[in-house]
Formats: sequence, structure tokens, C-alpha cells
Amino acid sequence: MSRKEAILEVALKLFNETSTQSSTTNHIAKAMGISPGNLHYHYKNREEIIRLLYIQMRKETTLSIDELPKSLEVLREHEKVLVKIRWKYRFFYKEMLSLFARDSELEELYIKDNIAHRRRIRQVMNNLIINGDLAIDDEEDIDFLVDTISLSWQFYDSFLYTIGEELNTVSLQKAINYTATAMKPFLVKKETT
Repeated sequence: MSRKEAILEVALKLFNETSTQSSTTNHIAKAMGISPGNLHYHYKNREEIIRLLYIQMRKETTLSIDELPKSLEVLREHEKVLVKIRWKYRFFYKEMLSLFARDSELEELYIKDNIAHRRRIRQVMNNLIINGDLAIDDEEDIDFLVDTISLSWQFYDSFLYTIGEELNTVSLQKAINYTATAMKPFLVKKETT
């Protein structure tokens, strides 16, 4: 593992354990056992580190159009993978809006990616309709379903926080239930769990 990769790994650990606000580049350097100057040789600032972690997360979560789930069973398996990745980068969704307030470049990148992600979710819904898993005639209903799924995944951490529940691997698994429940009225056959 290169020094640059090790810095990202340590930063990710610190961000998840505390927060990006309380984990400065000095904290990251100290945890690495290197000088702040050495860290800044590799990365300009904390925002660059966060941006690169975000890009790394997106690479792990993004499927090409051909790889998108074409059946409900494949979608459920893919969601389990997404939950694991989501846990790995949990700091990001916990702090997403404040990260955007501190880094407009990250915000622009996320918005661009999120628009593309919404199109991929829409394609998955179309795949499920073609496969006979879902029956939805109304285009607006498909859009509402796509947005409901997107909202539940993007803001689930904040929701848990506002109702006093802790984010952990068990509570994060429940995010899948929101997708399943949103799709339930459109299911052609009942899912077995």
C-alpha cells in the first residue's frame, strides 16, 4: 500500500470514528506517524482527502448500465453490497450537507453523480418492469418511486439521528426495507423474505 493510500485509509477510519470536522490533517498525520508537512506533500488539505474518499466510494458503488440489476433477486443482493459500502464510508452521508457547505467542488461533483445515479435507479425500475417483477404504467409513479428510493438511501442516516436512533450495521440494513416497502404496491408477485 502506498503512503497516499495509507493516508486515505487512516483518514477514513478517523472520519468514521469521530467526524471530518474534528479530524484535521494534523490528526490524520499524527495517526499515521508522519509530519503534517509529509501529509501535505501528498494532499493539499482535508477537503481533497474527503473528495478522493467520495470518488473511491462512488467507484465501489457505481455499476455500468449493463451491470444494473435486471430482476428483484439481483437487486436485493446488490442492496446488501451497497449497505456494506455505505457502512465503510458512513461519515459521508452523516455529514453530507455540511461537507458541501465547506467544499463546493465536492458539492458539484455529487450533484452531477447524483443525477446520473437517479437515471441508473430509473433504469433498474425499467428493468424490473420488463422482467415482470413490477407493474407500473404511470411514468410519474415511476419517477416518484425512484425519488423515494433515492431519498431513503441518501438521508437515512440523518433520519435515524433525528429520531434518536444510532447508526450501526443493523440499523443500516433496515434501509433496504424502505426500498422494498416503496416498491410493494407495484410488485407483481409477493416477495419471500
